[in-house]
Amino acid sequence: MSNLSAWMTARRPTPPTDLAEALDFAGEADTSADAWVAALSAEGGSRLAAARARLGRVRESAFRLLEADALITYACEAALEREDPEAALRQVLSATR
Repeated sequence: MSNLSAWMTARRPTPPTDLAEALDFAGEADTSADAWVAALSAEGGSRLAAARARLGRVRESAFRLLEADALITYACEAALEREDPEAALRQVLSATR
């Protein structure tokens, strides 16, 4: 795959259309799969931090948490496709702490 958007649409089941907005951060700049792991992990960590910033029953926080979950899950999927999946998964963990 040449870009993250194409990789995402190739996932089965396909990502929900509402998640597309959460993926706008990626752009088309870097086409390496290693960069996708980093970008998905970092953005997932960012969404997790946003969810944690507003504690309590706040709908916006729930949406950020769901976005974080999806992005981190996709980062793990991308990591498993790398030549060294263990190192890539460690990268995901460190970016989401």
